[in-house]
Amino acid sequence: MTAHILAQLLDSPVLDAAAIGRFQALLQGEGCELTAMMRQGVQTPLRWFREVFPALDADQAARLGYAAGEQARLTSYSPLSLSLVSAATIHEALRLLVFLPLISNSLSAHLVEREQDAAIVLTAASGDPVLDRFPIFYCAAAVSRLLQLLTDKPVDLAIDIAWPRPVGFQPPSASDAIRFRFDAPRHQIVVPRATLQAACRFADPIAYQTELAGLQARMASLGIGDDITARLRRLLDSPRSLISIEEAAPKLHLSVSTLKRRLAEAGTSFRALRESVLQDRALLLLGDRSLSLDSIAGMLGYSDLANFSHAFKRWTGTSPGMFRRSAAAAAIPEERRALAPQGAAGGVRYRTRARSTSGLR
Repeated sequence: MTAHILAQLLDSPVLDAAAIGRFQALLQGEGCELTAMMRQGVQTPLRWFREVFPALDADQAARLGYAAGEQARLTSYSPLSLSLVSAATIHEALRLLVFLPLISNSLSAHLVEREQDAAIVLTAASGDPVLDRFPIFYCAAAVSRLLQLLTDKPVDLAIDIAWPRPVGFQPPSASDAIRFRFDAPRHQIVVPRATLQAACRFADPIAYQTELAGLQARMASLGIGDDITARLRRLLDSPRSLISIEEAAPKLHLSVSTLKRRLAEAGTSFRALRESVLQDRALLLLGDRSLSLDSIAGMLGYSDLANFSHAFKRWTGTSPGMFRRSAAAAAIPEERRALAPQGAAGGVRYRTRARSTSGLR
């Protein structure tokens, strides 16, 4: 995560004085100065939370991540801040996810679109199953907060978390339009089309395009500017994405052999990437119960339901129909539990239950 995020967390009511002191001692021991790190755009290691909270468990990491995300500001993401602020629509702001590697190497996200909405699919990559909770819950809170800051329109979001509800987790009930579902098929934030099309308050098309060019150049300087997997994913992530490599290569201005080589250098293959995109789209489409299984098969490019069912079972171990029934059963609304804020404005001190984290208020 960026040094800005850590600085904002240390300046918030989320942590108590002892935890802040441990963070400051850790920074001193590492020879790091937070102001300089923010100026240089340096990422801070997620493992530092392990060092500050040695007994951290999954529930505590989730609560801490969500509380940190609630401190998000439009200036929290130094390399992306100006482009984020100058976006014309929420959709345009979310397209900046392609530049996420500039601010985090512990979380990957990509946008999967369909006619009625889009899903931000989240994958944690910290290598620690407990610490993985922090970036996922941070992102859930931060996206909700940032979208509300960007537009005057109501923000309607559905947040799916693939883990069980953390013990003691009570998200604020300030907006009934933000809904959580736990034990979901995957981590994702579903954004309806009306929210995607909402105009942003600070739109500046010239600044946005200028910043976009700068971000692309910065990605290139880090060796990730021409991300062939991202380019191919964007090509495949469209209706009837079941295309062949022979069809895809010319659209990317590459020969088939060059595309194969570039994908191999990136540690993947055309088939693996296409299957990943198809699975993401299939999971999203199956969430729309107005669509029949036959129509979903056709929308993905399969000639019939049998071929789609065979592929889906290979990906998930279950049939599309069984998956849809299981997802529907898991989607029974939970009772909303209001969180009573305490203390100073600008942060929330969570009332936690068993095994509360020392240092997390």
